[in-house]
This record gives sequence, C-alpha cells and structure tokens, in this order.
Amino acid sequence: AALNVEAFLSDAGLDDAGLAALVRIWAVALALEAGMGPVGAHIALTVAGLSEMLVHRGLAYGSDEGRAAAAEVLAKVREAARGAVAELATALGAPNVPETQVTALYEDPEHSLRLGGLSLGAQPWGGPVVASEYADGTLSTLARATLAALGRFGVELEVVQRHLRGEGLLANAPHLGRPTLEALGFTDHELTLIESDLAAGAPMRQAFSAGRLGEGFVRDVLGVSAEALAEPDFDLPGFMGFGDVEVAAAQAHVTARRGLSACPALPPEARAVLRTAEEIGADERLAMIGALDAASCAPFLTALAAPAASTPGDIEGLYRAAAAHRVQALRVAAPAEDPAAVLELPPAEEDAPRRRLEPQPIVAERIVERVVERERARRKLPDRRKGYIQKATVGGHKVYLHTGEYDEGALGEIFIDMHKEGAAFRSLMNNFAIAISIGLQYGVPLEEFVEAFVYTRFEPAGPVTGNDSIRSATSILDYLFRELAVSYLDRQDLANADPEELHADSLGRGEGDRTTLEPPAATPATLFVSKGFARGAADNLIILPVGGRDRQSPPGRADEAPDVCADCGALAVRRKGAGLVCEACGSPAGVGRPSAG
Repeated sequence: AALNVEAFLSDAGLDDAGLAALVRIWAVALALEAGMGPVGAHIALTVAGLSEMLVHRGLAYGSDEGRAAAAEVLAKVREAARGAVAELATALGAPNVPETQVTALYEDPEHSLRLGGLSLGAQPWGGPVVASEYADGTLSTLARATLAALGRFGVELEVVQRHLRGEGLLANAPHLGRPTLEALGFTDHELTLIESDLAAGAPMRQAFSAGRLGEGFVRDVLGVSAEALAEPDFDLPGFMGFGDVEVAAAQAHVTARRGLSACPALPPEARAVLRTAEEIGADERLAMIGALDAASCAPFLTALAAPAASTPGDIEGLYRAAAAHRVQALRVAAPAEDPAAVLELPPAEEDAPRRRLEPQPIVAERIVERVVERERARRKLPDRRKGYIQKATVGGHKVYLHTGEYDEGALGEIFIDMHKEGAAFRSLMNNFAIAISIGLQYGVPLEEFVEAFVYTRFEPAGPVTGNDSIRSATSILDYLFRELAVSYLDRQDLANADPEELHADSLGRGEGDRTTLEPPAATPATLFVSKGFARGAADNLIILPVGGRDRQSPPGRADEAPDVCADCGALAVRRKGAGLVCEACGSPAGVGRPSAG
C-alpha cells in the first residue's frame, strides 16, 4: 500500500493522529493478506508525497532540515505500523514480531500513477504543475504544494502563472527566437500557438508541426510544396534551415524557462524549495535515501538513472556516494539517452585483441497516418439575387418566408418574419434564419436541415392557410422546412395539399392516385420571374404548355411533347405513324428526328 502524506497537511501542520490511524488500518490489512503467522509477516508499506510535504512547508529537498523532516514523518509511520502489527500478532498468538518484518518502503510507478503522480518514497516532487482530468479533457493547474510555498514566501500568484504559461518563451530563444521567426513570416497568431504548446510540455518539433500551424500558412507563407507536406517525416524546422543542433539549443532554453527556479519573481530561498527532479542532483537524492533508510529500519528498493554518457568510473562513483550516505540498497539504471552505447569486453587471452559488442539495429514497424483537414470557405451570395416571398398563416400566426438564391438557383439564405409576435420570439427566429443561412453558405446541404426540423412539434401549430402545398404543420419550423423542401428539393412527399387532410402527418399523393391534368394555358413569365430583377426583360416572355401530363408523369411520349417545325416554326410537330408531321402546315419536315419529349 502507499499512503499520501500530503493529504494530512493543513495550515496547522501535519495531522499525526489521522495519519497514524490510516497507517494502522493498512498495516493490519496487509498483514492479514500476507497470512499472519506465529513469526509475523513481511508487509510492503510505502509513503507518497514526502517531497510535496517539504515544498508545502518551505523546506528544500537537499537541506538538512528537509531530510530531518522527511525522516521524522517516516519514523512515525513505522512506529504506527509496528504497533498495529504487534497488536495483531498478540491477538493471533505470536507476541514476538521481528523488527525487520514490520515495514518495507519502496518505489512503485503503479502506486505513483494511482495517487495522481505524487512522488513515492525519496523521489523528488513532480513539479509545480499537476494535470487534472475532467469530462472535457485535461486541465493543468498549480499543485497544492506550490500554492502553499508561494504563499509562504509572499510571491504574487499572477506572476508565477504568467511564467508557467510560457509567455515570451521564444523572446530570447537561440536560433528560433521571435525576431528570426517574424522575419520568416510568422505572426503573433502562430507564435502564440507555438508558445502555448511549448508551455504545455510539447517538444519543439511538435510545436512547429504543419498540422498545428495550418496547411494554408505553411504553404502560402513558408512556401512548402504539397508533395513535401505529404511526406510522413516532413520536418518544418529543417525546411526552414534549422538543424538538430539549433533545435536542441532552443528546446533547452524553453525547458529551462518552464521551471519555477528560473522565474525572476522568486527569491533565492523559494527557488531552492521549488526545484524539480531534473534540477536535483544524484548526491542529494542519495542523501535523502540514506536518511529514510535509517528512519524506516528497512531499505528502499531504489533505482537511480545514471547520467548520459556515464563511464564505468562514474557508475562506481555513484555506488561509493551511496555507501557514504549509508544507502542500504541501490540499483543504477542505464543512461536513457544513450541506447547505442558501445560496451568493451576484456580480451579472453593476454595477446587477444579487444573486441567490441556492436549494437544491433532495431527494426520497428511504423504505421503512418496523415489526416488532412481542408478549410471550408464561405460562398457568399451575389449582391443582386433572386428568390421569392411566401406568406402563410400557421395556427393563426402569420409568417413570412424570404429566400435568396445563387445564380444557378440553389438556396443560399432565408429570412423569417413573424407578425404581431413578441420581440424575443421575433429576434429568436431572425437569428435562427441567420444561422441557417450561414450553414447553407458554408456548404451544409439543405437536405440535412430538412431532415432535422420537419415533424418538430411545438406551438404555434395547426392548419396552414396561404400555401398551396402545405395545409397543416406541427410547428413553425415544420412548416418552413416543408415549404423549402417542396420548392427547392422537389420533395412532394412532404406536401399535404389536400384541403380535406388537415393533419400534420399527411403526405402527398402516391403513384396510384394520379389524375390526368388538362394542358395548362400559356402563362406570362412575370408571374414567376421578378420584373425588377430582370429589369423589364421578361415583359414579352410567356411560358408555353408542354403537354397534358402532370409533373410526375414519365416523359417520352411524342404526342404530348410537340417539337418545333423547321419549315413554319410552329410548335406543332407530332408523330404520325413512323414519322413526324407538322399539324400546322402539313410538312413532313423533321421526319426521323427524335421528339423533344
């Protein structure tokens, strides 16, 4: 088990009684689980948050006061656990419990993860910022120990937050500084995006990725070709002329700025307290491990990573330092930054040449996925546009629908006006119409809006007057999008034109209920085309009838679709037997030509 010591801290100090009670509960539970026998049981009980407790109390990790405070808390935990196990042993008939079997403290990554990333045992604290999980994502906030330390040293919180947010991270960065980037075309928008990613801990190359800065900026401003962007391993800093050395130098500058120890607003004693694990040396860690070993009477099973490019002499020095600090158990891990280190083996014989153990290349499968999101542009309507206005009454409430169309006739905007309604309802409908219009202009299909809003039910609703296709509706939105569907999508299934069918769910006529309509007479075009929009050009135009079939009948019959005679120009060419004959002049002109139908 791992116990969070920081949870027992308050302004008054450490709650010793509460911590001891929790230690006793866990010690008994672990002893029972281990099968407590006549000679006791070896339990694994560790503490978490010791380093956070030191920061909370304003004590530096590497100071004598800090080591003494941590050892004191650990001794209290040991005594409480020993007393609980001794009482349990007495109750089970084993009064003599060996001292070394009471408590063993160790470092476990799984325990650290379950406790929210708190430091275990002698580990330094994780840093001034903690990540909290919420339903909408992860939010980085200042740790509780950080807030307590800043208040203890009288540091303004706003200054520290501004420093941690990373404002101005690139101001004095080498190679990739703000002046250099501004000369390449970067604006405050791109630089703010980069600094926000760097402040959150992103690597330099990830912050300068094309996906983060936008394909439009990378191609139009920086001049990256589409072929280069399609490469899975495209390197934007390398394209701009910055190699690995320049990127590493800029990364080191940014990483140093993220720590609180570099904040100019902190006094020197506060900087010593707020140092992170990267800033605490191996000798200070060994000294803390030795102090806790002495207080717990049981060794920490501690792993210490060797510095990069360590030699065998450096590793030997770590073990000698551990022995000097009376560390009982230590495991030195290989340097994490030098996986291709060459290990020299001693010769098998005196005269045998030295052999090198060459590293084998590691072949790993790479799965590359490139997601390209193209920005959708808004298509605005022409300044002079056509459309129509439909007036109707829905459930006794007048509503006016205004439409605006593109040149090819596609719907591009709507306006909705209500008569004698309250200001709030009218404003709501007006803004709803604006939202629909913007969606149409950004390419949202009208079919999506129709499917979303037809059959919605709310007042006003009921009979519809003034519309020859829609006779009832379940709501204002149901009526509006039925009308748009019938007019622009030819959705006759959403029409309920029968006057006797005054219920909102009625549909149009089916295939088996058609009636043959009489051929319509010639109609002036001004009934369908705006005279003002056409500037009078439609005054002498008429719409000719095209036959006696209704709009849903299938085309293809020549006697219902007359053609134009090539001799007299009359619209009277009809099929007579196997050919076409003009009924006006009797000319067989057009024989063999296909009918217009």
